[in-house]
Amino acid sequence: MEDDAKPFSVERGAPLVATPARIAAFAVAEAAIAFGLGYAYVALAHSKQSLAALAPWLAGCAAVAALVTWAMLRAEEARLARELRTARSGTAAIRSMVLQRRQRAPMLLRLLSTSYGTAAVLLAEGERGLAIDALESTSALMSGGALAALKRVIEADADRAGGSAAQLNRCIDALRSMPRIGNTEADRYLSHVLVKAVLGQADGDLAERLATDLAASKDEEERIYAVWLRTWFDLPGEASDGELRLALLLARSQGAADLAKKLEARIEPVSPLQPSSAPST
Repeated sequence: MEDDAKPFSVERGAPLVATPARIAAFAVAEAAIAFGLGYAYVALAHSKQSLAALAPWLAGCAAVAALVTWAMLRAEEARLARELRTARSGTAAIRSMVLQRRQRAPMLLRLLSTSYGTAAVLLAEGERGLAIDALESTSALMSGGALAALKRVIEADADRAGGSAAQLNRCIDALRSMPRIGNTEADRYLSHVLVKAVLGQADGDLAERLATDLAASKDEEERIYAVWLRTWFDLPGEASDGELRLALLLARSQGAADLAKKLEARIEPVSPLQPSSAPST
């Protein structure tokens, strides 16, 4: 996100896990395994059946395996999106539930899963060391492509969580030089991490440029981060009462008490209902 970049736009639906390339690779591998097992059966068991005769049955097994794998990848896609959203906006109780559920996942399923969402939730919980461990524990089958870009964002978040000036600068530089990932939740998480780093760095000029870009986003949830920046740095720009309240809820979920106080000060108090007077007779 360079300074002269165009305002943010959101390309919805671009997958992180269930990509066409990954689905095709798994399907080809499963077909190869099925026919390899068939060849071994014919050769080692001295079966009177030829591999050609077994081909329809083997193709059916490969198709079923590919369908199951496709369903698992789609489920993993949804789980990763939920975890990224939880890291951004979930309460402490919800984050705890997500982490407990992850710990109970069967080991076999972890071969077709990524721990990047878990790492993001751990960072939101303040567990930087565990988050770094989780980043490195992702299955090799779940790497590359858009997931590699997401990993760089989470690594930048780990830098931000370190808290030193050098780490904040490294986080900001890494994220500002990254192109958009193209996945809605991943890009929201990128903006979330970048804004939190800028809030920690206290660079008013950068905050103003970033707030301008975020305010122009087509995504309502990203525009909320512009409210954060404008409120914290006392920047010009209007926000509706609804946007301020959403920004306040998000700040509270992240434990940003000082930011929440500044947002509360900008929200107009709701006037108590005045009792209606009895009509005169």
